[in-house]
Amino acid sequence: MMRYRHFIFLFFIWLLLFSFCSKSISMNESVEEILQIARKQFYDAVEDKAMIEPAMELFRKIGKSEPKYAGRTQVYIGALVVLKGKHAFFPYTKLKWTKRGLTMMDNGLKNSPNDIEALFIHGTTCYHLPFFFRRGDDAQRNFKKIIKMLPQQMKIYDPTLIKNVSVFLLKNAKLTDDQKKYLRTLINKLQP
Repeated sequence: MMRYRHFIFLFFIWLLLFSFCSKSISMNESVEEILQIARKQFYDAVEDKAMIEPAMELFRKIGKSEPKYAGRTQVYIGALVVLKGKHAFFPYTKLKWTKRGLTMMDNGLKNSPNDIEALFIHGTTCYHLPFFFRRGDDAQRNFKKIIKMLPQQMKIYDPTLIKNVSVFLLKNAKLTDDQKKYLRTLINKLQP
């Protein structure tokens, strides 16, 4: 139960990065705007299983309309399938959905191995899984890869996203002293 609270906290941080829009999607919206709506629905799905399918549908549409996001959207869809496992009642059903979602996430990450957002969603989902899934090492690998990629990709992402990812990594990743120092410096630079 405590891990799910951390999971919810993590996605709350993620949600803060994006607008809290509750509008319907129109043909005039850009893929980026639709992606923001999908992220919000993803966060909502953490607590409300009724939001899982609408979020999955949005991520599918984004992946089809914008191939550069196909891997990232597949990671999100896989994480949503894992959430189906979280919300399921029977242990067998929980296990079935979680394993299916993890496979989807792994395949999505293979398609976008250098996408910080995909790495973060994959890593944090693995981080919050119960120990018997044996995904803690996957999470830590993703976290370390994010740290290596931050200097080259920092300008691609919103500074608030980078700051929140850095804070999460500083608190939860197994880091060397140099990595901790780098993240602290980065966080201080990103202070408003």
